[in-house]
Amino acid sequence: MDDALLALVEDLGSGNVLDAETLEGCTVEPHELDEMDEDQAAIVAAHVFEQLFDHDVSQQRGESADPDEGIWSGTVDSFKFTIERDDAGDLVLNFSSGD
Repeated sequence: MDDALLALVEDLGSGNVLDAETLEGCTVEPHELDEMDEDQAAIVAAHVFEQLFDHDVSQQRGESADPDEGIWSGTVDSFKFTIERDDAGDLVLNFSSGD
């Protein structure tokens, strides 16, 4: 794993609110977020990862999706992601190392 990318993810990888601006250019539209499946969640995570870290994602995989609970998870390259609904109703994307 690239040490510089790992440092960026550790620094900027949490608390990313998903909104129309964040999703600009993504194939998943903002109005689809509440009902997305695990594959769509992985697409969203990969899109945001590329935007935040200027890194071309080679692999993305959704592992789980629970729209009723507002929780999605998976991996982008070797990093884990979670998308969770916060108390304000926003969807927040967090990345972490795969360790």
